[in-house]
Amino acid sequence: MKIAILGIKGVPGHHGVEVVVDSLLPHLTAMGHEITVYGYDSYCEPSGDYRGAVVLPVRGSGRRNIEMFSHMWHSSIDTRRHDYDIVHIHSADPCILALVPRARHGIMATSHGQAYIRKKWNMAARSMSKIAERFFIRIPRIRTSVSKPLADYYNSKYGAGVRYIPNGIVFREKPPAHLLEKWSLREGGYLFCSAGRIERTKGLSTLVEAYRKLDPGMPLVVAGGGSATDEAYFEELKRNSPEGVRFVGFLTGDEFFALYAHAKVFVFPSEYEAMSMALLEGLSFGTPTVFSDIPENRAVADGIGFAFRVSDADSLAKQLDFVLGHPDEAARAGEKAAAHVRAEHSWEAAARLYDAIYNEMAGDKGQGRSGGWQERMSG
Repeated sequence: MKIAILGIKGVPGHHGVEVVVDSLLPHLTAMGHEITVYGYDSYCEPSGDYRGAVVLPVRGSGRRNIEMFSHMWHSSIDTRRHDYDIVHIHSADPCILALVPRARHGIMATSHGQAYIRKKWNMAARSMSKIAERFFIRIPRIRTSVSKPLADYYNSKYGAGVRYIPNGIVFREKPPAHLLEKWSLREGGYLFCSAGRIERTKGLSTLVEAYRKLDPGMPLVVAGGGSATDEAYFEELKRNSPEGVRFVGFLTGDEFFALYAHAKVFVFPSEYEAMSMALLEGLSFGTPTVFSDIPENRAVADGIGFAFRVSDADSLAKQLDFVLGHPDEAARAGEKAAAHVRAEHSWEAAARLYDAIYNEMAGDKGQGRSGGWQERMSG
């Protein structure tokens, strides 16, 4: 089938939803789908064969408050010039324009979280995000979420029939420990946190305070930064961090994954997530993992990691102290985590679930090009 993917900045992916789409592409194209990924002209380059897909950057405004809307508008208009079978919108916020694109078998959309919960947005942006959520629920023929608690929320509040399709990860062998020498680290001799973009909802202030309270006698390494980082908060965080906290910047490749694989403990203190691939990465390497007890994290890590009360530095310090003081129990949990994630979170399995939905949409002739949006908007 000819499928257009809208709502993302583009590929290759560096954060969040872009990484999800990037990881799904080779599996979906191997299944025979002809995929066009629409992206921002400021983010990605055109390509006729990126992991089997076409990458089509579109123009749009660089102003932060209208950037997504302008790119989504131009992407949506362009779908009318092509004979796509399905338009797949990734993220709920771009669904505010989900009436614009056209495809033979209709529109589907995948929610990767609720942007209005994030602290970096102002009141106007959060209000627009809440409106977009209702369009996500009302317009697409099929709706999915990468988070089971979020799917449950949508279904409870709206009776929406949102389906849960979990994210996967790329399973990797442990990179060699000598890569740690770049930061003068030794295997099992540091705590690690991967934050991606650094902002207030990542829970890093809680982690730094817990580290200060615990004083574990080993460095805390934090990887993250780059695009979409709250630079003012990042500078504040660095100023207020005690000696021993090392910020190593945004990383990729073997150096990055070596930090995951050889840490004494991986810490994931986020205050809000949908379904975090950073959490999955830590668990997949078998590294003992301490995580905040938000429902989205518990859905992934309960029984295979160690939870602490979100935003509670005392609770985090206590849990870290327990894990560091019980290495055998921590190692057993890590082994269990690695086996569980490898069994439940492969990108190939996720791609098969999306493929089944595409085929379901193509096989249901009753909805047609409109996707039945008039009925849902009035329901």
